[in-house]
Amino acid sequence: MAKKLKVMALAILLASFTYFVALPKASAVTPTKIYVDPPKIEDTGLTPDTKFNVSVKVEGIPPDPGLAGVSFTLRWDPNLLNCTAIQEILFHNVTPPDHWDNIWSLKLKSNNTDGSADYAQTWQDIATATSDGYAPITGTGTYVIANFTLTVKGTGKCALHLEAVKLGDPNANIIPAQVTDGSFSNLAAPPPPKQALIYVDPAKTVNSSLTTGTNFTVNIDIINASGVGGLELKLGFNSTALKAQSVTPGSFIPISVTPITQIDNTTGFVKFNVSLSTPLDGSGIVAVIQFQVNADNVKNSTLNLYDVNLVDTSNQPLPFTTTDGTFTNVKTLPGDLNADGMVDINDAILAANAFGSMSGDKNWNPAADMDTNGTIDIFDLIIIAQNFGRKL
Repeated sequence: MAKKLKVMALAILLASFTYFVALPKASAVTPTKIYVDPPKIEDTGLTPDTKFNVSVKVEGIPPDPGLAGVSFTLRWDPNLLNCTAIQEILFHNVTPPDHWDNIWSLKLKSNNTDGSADYAQTWQDIATATSDGYAPITGTGTYVIANFTLTVKGTGKCALHLEAVKLGDPNANIIPAQVTDGSFSNLAAPPPPKQALIYVDPAKTVNSSLTTGTNFTVNIDIINASGVGGLELKLGFNSTALKAQSVTPGSFIPISVTPITQIDNTTGFVKFNVSLSTPLDGSGIVAVIQFQVNADNVKNSTLNLYDVNLVDTSNQPLPFTTTDGTFTNVKTLPGDLNADGMVDINDAILAANAFGSMSGDKNWNPAADMDTNGTIDIFDLIIIAQNFGRKL
């Protein structure tokens, strides 16, 4: 008879959980949380037949009146995972082993057909558990409710979803809680998006015949472009050495589009700005800039790209890198990277620091690409070695 009364009491307790979960959540300074831990399992090494563990945890239990019962269902994709073991933790940790017969495990089973595991525990006799000092559960720490061992069946990703979550106090009132799911994936991470490269072409303009009044052009090129809806940039230069004469759109820009351009020969920059209604992909020439040489014997005028913005048609930024260029009309020695009139250890250090790089890399140095093949390689270092010690 006593056992039947306990079963009826438990049924009333569970029914109360269901009733109170629909009530508005009470405010709390520290909200109670129940969640899957770790929140994300992303490991390509979790191949079929391998196992891993997840826990369901609770934290921020209100000190008064405390926690007396927990029930929830954990769900996953049954085509991807199986549950092979459930370890009940919470009530066993607070209850002495000689009183474990008072722990009431209403549900503790998995169903690998629909991909779920049910958990529901309380004390069969809460009054006795309270009088013995291990009920209710209180405290602001983190408690493991249960551990689940899952076995991988296939390759993919899925949520580890908590549903039908109910936390009850000793008075059969619901404890409002924030519920957070987990996730599983053994898929390989997608490759990072290709970065567009915007660069000055040629990287080096070295020509001692470019004396005062003569002209030359450089291009602003782009490669690996994807979904470009807008581009703006400035190309800076030494206004003592050079004068920008014109800036025109290159072959990458549709002929129906008119960019906004600006030339400032006082400060020393060319501005180029274009907006597109149809996104552009691929590679090509963005702009062609013609310069006139202002003065002879000007060393290493950098042609530097700055204030660059690359966006899609929704004006969202796209990833990119830039590479500057250089200009000199001073007679130089092959291998004189710093244009100080000699080939020495300083030039060798510059080349060594850039060795192995290509245009667009962080350590790229266009001055070190002496054979202009787009890579700083052994051939460039041989040029330095051939001319080491020479002076103008």
